[in-house]
Amino acid sequence: MCDAHLRGPSGIITSPNFPIQYDNNAHCVWIITALNPAKVGGESGDIQCSKQGLNVETQSLRLRNRSCLLGNSKDNGCRVSNSVHRTGLQVIKLAFEEFDLERGYDTLTVGDGGQDGDQKTVLYILTGTSVPDLIVSTNHQMWLLFQTDGSGSSLGFKASYEEIEQGSCGDPGIPAYGQREGSRFRHGDTLKFECQPAFELVGQKAITCQKNNQWSAKKPGCVCK
Repeated sequence: MCDAHLRGPSGIITSPNFPIQYDNNAHCVWIITALNPAKVGGESGDIQCSKQGLNVETQSLRLRNRSCLLGNSKDNGCRVSNSVHRTGLQVIKLAFEEFDLERGYDTLTVGDGGQDGDQKTVLYILTGTSVPDLIVSTNHQMWLLFQTDGSGSSLGFKASYEEIEQGSCGDPGIPAYGQREGSRFRHGDTLKFECQPAFELVGQKAITCQKNNQWSAKKPGCVCK
């Protein structure tokens, strides 16, 4: 589908006609918006009770504008503390499964926010046949602009999008014939890679999740020696 406003929490985007060749002179725009830009958990209370000097196991119960779930808190020997759990801003993670555009002539531009074509918000301009690495927005919206020229075409692209919490770069995956040390993808976290004995590493041995929600380098690959 060409020209669409999409909402989370996840979905698929493909070039027109995929997996058949796309059209010449195409101009398609997709704008993805997080379903819940800033998620807020339900109000809850921690209730601690004691009876005859014995502590009863703490329970976390959901409150719905009630002064005390167990009646009079003094009579029950209970102390209720209310809290609201808030999670961070939701951002958009874009992961490509297939990618084949006419190099230098047909492009897919990916940017932050909801204003497509804004050069100040461009994250990547993609072309060629290499499958792009994971892309994560810096706010709750991401836009994609697909443009082709008047001659020549290829198979196009297929990508999946998903909401993730801000402060994360998303899982970049593990290279084929390789392994990874590390399983956290938050700001400042570092992943280290190595290949099986018959293969050698191409790319960075270690990548770090940066504050712009992007990894410091692409996931490396493993090629036969």
